[in-house]
Amino acid sequence: MNETMENLLPSPWTLNVKKSIFSCPIFQLFEKKYMHPIDHRSGNFYVMDMADWVQVIALTPENKLILVQQFRFGTETFSLETPGGLIEKSEDPVIAGLRELREETGYSSENAHLLTSIYPNPAMQNNRLHIVVAQNCQKIGPQQLDPNEEITCCTASLPECLNQIKSGVINHAIAIATLLIYQLSI
Repeated sequence: MNETMENLLPSPWTLNVKKSIFSCPIFQLFEKKYMHPIDHRSGNFYVMDMADWVQVIALTPENKLILVQQFRFGTETFSLETPGGLIEKSEDPVIAGLRELREETGYSSENAHLLTSIYPNPAMQNNRLHIVVAQNCQKIGPQQLDPNEEITCCTASLPECLNQIKSGVINHAIAIATLLIYQLSI
């Protein structure tokens, strides 16, 4: 970061009060009261404490991406996306990615690595999204879906995926970020 950018950085606010508002299996909602260190203004902010997520760029030996399609309850529609899910406490992101890939698709890989980690929504969430690349994925068995999951799988080339983003077929923001970050890495 150059000196000009450093001069533009705002001050970090001080946390004064943190109160749990709501808890469920996938997140806990907190009300946090922060105060500005210079002018002492304060405000209440609502933040979700969530487990980290993983998304997998799963590539077949033919260099096709493995995608999953499932019904999403938030939008009440189907979503075409990269495989992924929640990372369990203390689970390594690559191990979690391979677990999710196996559960959702029946595919596995012996060649996987962490590409990068990003914050999906730092305005109100404290978790990270880890992007794992798994190469030479092979079908090793049936899907191992959770009781409320129903997932179909397909493959597509990266250019096909990018066209599906442009046309709105792939419209899940996390899948879009995952695919575009992967494109930038190759």
